[in-house]
Amino acid sequence: MFAALAVVSCPEACFSSTVDLVPLVDTETWPDAPFRWKDIDANLYSQAYRDTYTYDQAGVVVAFEGTQDSVFAGHVSAVGLKPNFAYQVKLVGKPVGLWGAEGDDVTNERIGYAGRWWRVTPNPGNATDQDYEAHRDDPDYIYEGYLLMDFFVSDSLGAVEYDFAGRSSYHVLWWETQRPRGACDSPVRYSTVVGHASDPAYDSEVGPVEVGVYAEIERLCEGETVLPGGDYSCRFFLTEESFHQSGEDEGYWLSVLACDTLSFYLLGVAGVKGEEETRGPVSMHIVPNPSRSPAEAVFSLESKASVDLAIYDTAGRLVARPARRLLPAGTHSLPWDGLDSTGRKAPPGVYLYRLRVGDERHTRKFVLTGQAWKH
Repeated sequence: MFAALAVVSCPEACFSSTVDLVPLVDTETWPDAPFRWKDIDANLYSQAYRDTYTYDQAGVVVAFEGTQDSVFAGHVSAVGLKPNFAYQVKLVGKPVGLWGAEGDDVTNERIGYAGRWWRVTPNPGNATDQDYEAHRDDPDYIYEGYLLMDFFVSDSLGAVEYDFAGRSSYHVLWWETQRPRGACDSPVRYSTVVGHASDPAYDSEVGPVEVGVYAEIERLCEGETVLPGGDYSCRFFLTEESFHQSGEDEGYWLSVLACDTLSFYLLGVAGVKGEEETRGPVSMHIVPNPSRSPAEAVFSLESKASVDLAIYDTAGRLVARPARRLLPAGTHSLPWDGLDSTGRKAPPGVYLYRLRVGDERHTRKFVLTGQAWKH
């Protein structure tokens, strides 16, 4: 399930390998999307807690490597979440029809085909691949791709230390007592639910009791999801799990914390486009390479196209964006002056030149040697 949300921005650029999540709530766009006020054992939180808790009280940090082989993975470290509570971990696309110049339809489509589709307009609701394909070129239709890739349960104090990985495409979560677990679903994960009358969230003693939760598969089977190699520009969500309940205090899959400017790069695996592969008619090379001074990307276009040249370090952090423009057919050379986005000289090392031509991505490594260079 996926509720419509307000477009908000991360307070800092999320190109680094550590990002903070910020509150993301807009119940006005989906009036039937309340918070959930029960833990995974269906214990109702105290009235005082329900009256005062907001996600502004949470501190959530997501750490990840900007360049990874074939699976986007990282670590969630959190305090101040709801105690004994299940959260979904999602990647969400940014369709250009909704985000304009900040959008990325290629990433959005990759995520949607790996996960699910949310039709933003018209008639908001979940959509199928067939629905998306029938209207993908119609400007009146906007679809967000989203991938429920993992989940976790917070501890009795609302804290979490969890290693996530995007190896699976899930639908929703279930208690093991709700529904028979399918052969392709995730294993059941058990958490100990415990609370005390002295805790802010509880009026009385709770547990201890073991509660089992698993994820229903959406596509393929547990552990079989592989995203194509290439650049990704998307959003990272934590969503409350409601266990198919509805009504007062039960919740409705409300997404509550997010980074809206997540950027990473997947090298891909065999059979999936990877870093050193060139696709389509464009052939790019970097000259000189290696070099003690900055180099330029040289390539040819068969027809007029919008191009975007970006420089990344090997951790996947954006270093500079030398060019973003419309170019005519022919051979072109786009130089990098060797300065990062703050105007400082980039240190010696290995860099990735990534050229985007329309929907295509082309990446080449460049070695900046340790000898001095002038600018």
